[in-house]
Amino acid sequence: QWAIRQGDGSVTPMALGYEPPSTDDLGQDSSTTVLSAQPMFLPDATDQKYQQRLLVIIMDYSACGLPASLTEAAARTVFLGANGDGRGGAAQKYEQCSYGKLLLNATAFTAVTVNVSSCPPFTHYTYILPPGLKCPASAGTVGPGAQHTWLQTSAYGVGRWASILSATLHNYGGLMDSYNILSSYLDLSSPTGAGDVCPNAAELAYLGWATPAQGANQVDSRALPVGAALSFNLPATYLTPNGTYIRVVPDWLPTYSNITLAKNLYIAVRVNKGGDALLWPGLANKVHVHEVSASLRGTYLIGATMSLSQVVLSNYNLVVYGGSWIGTDILRVHICRYRSAPQEC
Repeated sequence: QWAIRQGDGSVTPMALGYEPPSTDDLGQDSSTTVLSAQPMFLPDATDQKYQQRLLVIIMDYSACGLPASLTEAAARTVFLGANGDGRGGAAQKYEQCSYGKLLLNATAFTAVTVNVSSCPPFTHYTYILPPGLKCPASAGTVGPGAQHTWLQTSAYGVGRWASILSATLHNYGGLMDSYNILSSYLDLSSPTGAGDVCPNAAELAYLGWATPAQGANQVDSRALPVGAALSFNLPATYLTPNGTYIRVVPDWLPTYSNITLAKNLYIAVRVNKGGDALLWPGLANKVHVHEVSASLRGTYLIGATMSLSQVVLSNYNLVVYGGSWIGTDILRVHICRYRSAPQEC
């Protein structure tokens, strides 16, 4: 009996005994291959959703003594959760971290351990490498804007949802790794660093997943005179995509006119709840400051402070002060620019 299987996984049965024609209306037979370019960027509109129809390919090199240890059922659990419905696993974190804008289509999701000669119209492909295949990284992607990612069969590879999300994010517009300039180690406030959390504010802005606070999209020298503080009520990024960060454009620095040296700052509040539940305690319930170069080659965590405390960013002649909590995980944040010394603030 014949059936038509759509790209989303749904099946339409056909009458028993029906024989399909050998060619379609255009004279094309079953061996025809059609290639269609897929857009790699997420939709710009904040109310649009993007669903991945993901094919996970588990690499089995048994002939080389490197058999796969991850089963197709286990892969489904990793990506879609214990019930396989997309309400758990990596799919849940996709939805939490993107505020519902990036989803995994649980119906279309397919995991295979064999080579296939043709593929349904999947938008992206993830390869699970077998244990024993030595590689210095636990996950990766084939260049910015690509459709292909790979994961090691390891606890820090396919066993870590943040590694899955990190590799996925590298596919969208070439988002790079995030670092911690304070300790010369990867940023624990981002999955593209070393954190089991959602993206930081700079990355959320780059992806178009979040918006700045009112009046905080371009805080430059005109908006922030010397010695005059600006104040914003910032909800923790896990709460909402709306009004979650301050974007500082430090055009008062002489280096800002040089595009190779110019950097912007993104200031946001992070709390260890929701998609950020596993945020490192040393960074939880604090104001974070990230530095981003004009070339967008990566973000750097350069400062963090708690409520009723401050951090001085001497490279920017800037003071960031965490005020009082004015609501559930909503913090009053103040910023002030000085000319010679922080005491001017």
